[in-house]
Amino acid sequence: MPKHDMPKHDSITTDSKTSSRKKPPIDAIHMLKEDHRKVEALFDQFFKEKAGRKPQIADQSFHELEVHSTLEEELFYPALLDPSAARESASAEQGEDTSDELDESDELEAEREEENDGVGEVVEVDHRITDAYDEHNVVRGIIAQLRLKDASSPEFQQTMMELQQTVADHVFEEEDELFAEAQLTVDTITLGMHMQQRKQDILLASI
Repeated sequence: MPKHDMPKHDSITTDSKTSSRKKPPIDAIHMLKEDHRKVEALFDQFFKEKAGRKPQIADQSFHELEVHSTLEEELFYPALLDPSAARESASAEQGEDTSDELDESDELEAEREEENDGVGEVVEVDHRITDAYDEHNVVRGIIAQLRLKDASSPEFQQTMMELQQTVADHVFEEEDELFAEAQLTVDTITLGMHMQQRKQDILLASI
């Protein structure tokens, strides 16, 4: 797997004035990128910390990665694999009668696949998402190893570096490929709303 530096684009800024205003609709891609930036910042903080808070910072990074992976596996990746099903599910939950809209959407999707020979594109997306699931499993395995180590040991430090690089590679490929695909095929606003609700449920359950 090629090594990549942690991408530094789309940095997050906060403004007390804008936070008091009405928040715009939640976009799934923006939400996932925020998670990526947060984890990158935690890795940087861990390696800059001399001692003391290293275990707490590491635990927080593990938790952020686990919640993020759950959101992607339960909602983001399935939406990428079948965008029309994701739209239908969202409409059903909102209690809307969208059968005509769905029929029209299906017809448009069929026409697009015929024009562009979309079978190859679907297989490619399937392959990339399979790889993403595999990368998540690698990350979970490294986290499991770290939880058995002393956070002050050189071995822990070395394994954290391995985790950082594994996550960096995954983030690079995901933002470069899967996020671009999602912006073309998925209703990222509706998906973002579902992801935000699911994230709140996970965080409440972990208290």
